[in-house]
Amino acid sequence: MKAEDAFASAVLHGSDVCFAVPGYPVTDLAEKCGAEYTLNEKIALEYALGMSLSGKRAVVIVKNAGMNTLSDPLVSATYQGLKAGVVIIAGDDTEVRGSQTRQDSRKYGDVASVPVLEPTSDDLCSSVEAAMQSSETYSRVAIIRVTPAVLDAEISDVSLLERRDGSGIVFADDLTMKGRCEYAETITAVMKQKLIRENIVPETFASRGHYRTLCRNCPYKPLFSILKNTLSKNNTVAICDTGCSLLSKNPPFCFSHANYGLGSSPAVAAKSTKIALMGDYAVLHSGLNALIDMYEKHGSLFCIILKNRKLGMTGGQDCPDILPYLARFTPTVVSADDPRLEELVEKGVTENTGLGILVVEGECPSGENHETIEC
Repeated sequence: MKAEDAFASAVLHGSDVCFAVPGYPVTDLAEKCGAEYTLNEKIALEYALGMSLSGKRAVVIVKNAGMNTLSDPLVSATYQGLKAGVVIIAGDDTEVRGSQTRQDSRKYGDVASVPVLEPTSDDLCSSVEAAMQSSETYSRVAIIRVTPAVLDAEISDVSLLERRDGSGIVFADDLTMKGRCEYAETITAVMKQKLIRENIVPETFASRGHYRTLCRNCPYKPLFSILKNTLSKNNTVAICDTGCSLLSKNPPFCFSHANYGLGSSPAVAAKSTKIALMGDYAVLHSGLNALIDMYEKHGSLFCIILKNRKLGMTGGQDCPDILPYLARFTPTVVSADDPRLEELVEKGVTENTGLGILVVEGECPSGENHETIEC
């Protein structure tokens, strides 16, 4: 039996869903796994992370060059954590037959601090479950690196490991960077000289003493309050993005979850809570690709976009107007003080059929900075 066929059977046995971007040497493998194709590899991994948050195991199949595209959410997932397992199958074109360069995907194990499996042809079938268990044990993505020689080999042993679904933890105390930072004082070994200890002790929220929150006169405070109440009432959360929307994770709002990098929220939310919150620059950076992918697939998502025409967290640089690029999605556009805002949010959260985009326009207050709230 061809190793690739056995490998596809193992993927179907050990996972709940599969996403892929076709490319040599894994095009046929993706087809045999019945993978859902996405516009790029970043979207594929973000979809997989969303499925993980929903408790479903996911596999992402890409070629070596595709690893570069998905590296942002790959690294972010290490400190955010997972629930169900996520495995990337990286096909390295070692003979450069269908690629412009030779690339060793194993290096991403060091970059993202994730487990990497490099099975022989005889080990392909068992590698899927082993990778899934590693992902769930260590609450991070796992990588299986394959080559044309491994996939094309003939094998006789096609036995599969018994599937044992586990669960990682988003923000796991002992497995993620965030958790290790928060509990640093309880796991750091006692030092003989206190002076040395004081110089190297990590900063924690408790020692810092405060959280960041929105500017004093931020026009989006009413929207955040509406979202907090509406999401709490409906027992759900939003997936936030990098930027000021990230502050929705902090007090006094605390209604969002799981930021996997700039522009990641639409794809992650599409496969989990169906509610995304992001800024206009995050849309232009990479979120637009996911919105296009969902539009073409008639997916369901309520995406709230904060349009302030600024990069609010990085110095207030100008951001292009997003509306011309969102026209195909027919977004609803309102001002941050629109009296219909609560009604529109309630409708988007509760009905949530198809791709709904709510653009909320506001202007950053001149000369203000983010405020802080004591822990």
